[in-house]
Amino acid sequence: MTKWTPGPWVRYFDNECNHFYIAQQDGAPYTPNYSDVACMRVETYGGEYHAIQQSNANLIAAAPELYEALDSLANHFPPCATEGEFEALNAAYAALAKARGESND
Repeated sequence: MTKWTPGPWVRYFDNECNHFYIAQQDGAPYTPNYSDVACMRVETYGGEYHAIQQSNANLIAAAPELYEALDSLANHFPPCATEGEFEALNAAYAALAKARGESND
């Protein structure tokens, strides 16, 4: 069982507060008191910093789908992996463990 807010998540920008918000998408399985996932303050309204924060917000909003896709790939990997595939599979397992809070890396 995951301990995070169920996805899918969406990202939107609030011009009045100059914040990106990441929250549950309409129609997602609602979790009371946990529909807001993250809030990111943008120090400027334009420029490179705004674009970087928007990219960060996009990545955060995609996290539930990225986790599920990686978990599915890792669990359906063929048992006779090549050395490169084995390294990729270990990287996938490490990333999934980090997302679950089981790693400090």
